[in-house]
Amino acid sequence: MNTADSKFASRRGFSLTEAFIATSLFAVLSALLANMWSGLGRPLLTSAHYCQMDQEANLALASLAQDLSGMLPEGLSGGKLKYKLVGRTQPSNVELWLCFDGGDTPNELPDWASPDVVIIYRVVDNSLVRLNQTAGTQFVVAHDLEALQLRDLGTGVEMILNFTCQGVSQSYDLIAKNP
Repeated sequence: MNTADSKFASRRGFSLTEAFIATSLFAVLSALLANMWSGLGRPLLTSAHYCQMDQEANLALASLAQDLSGMLPEGLSGGKLKYKLVGRTQPSNVELWLCFDGGDTPNELPDWASPDVVIIYRVVDNSLVRLNQTAGTQFVVAHDLEALQLRDLGTGVEMILNFTCQGVSQSYDLIAKNP
């Protein structure tokens, strides 16, 4: 048997240099994988934020569409003129006020007080809130709403809803025509 062969045959384990090189290569590989993984994760999070804003915008649109259609749902069981949309205003262009004709004898004029039903949409703590001023009830329609901007078009109203979720922003522009 050759002495060189017996020298390598009796050796067990790694030398310190071999262990250092293997550890260094593993650290570089780990850093590359971590950068790649974080690069893949950011677009996924951004897509998730856009999806969340789209869901919130759909909720806001559904509520606004229901109220701006000209009749409150409560009016479906009553007479044809009960709870008919008779007035709309935008104080400071940041709130939407809707007046629905109410009472036993509707006068088809916006009185903005009882027996009419007044619905107010406004932004409170980054949420779109729907307030029924007559009934004294309110609920959150949509979250992550940074601003509501309104512009009277004469024949309707333009509504710009600006949503922001985790640093990602999206704007939705809606136009509602008068009934």
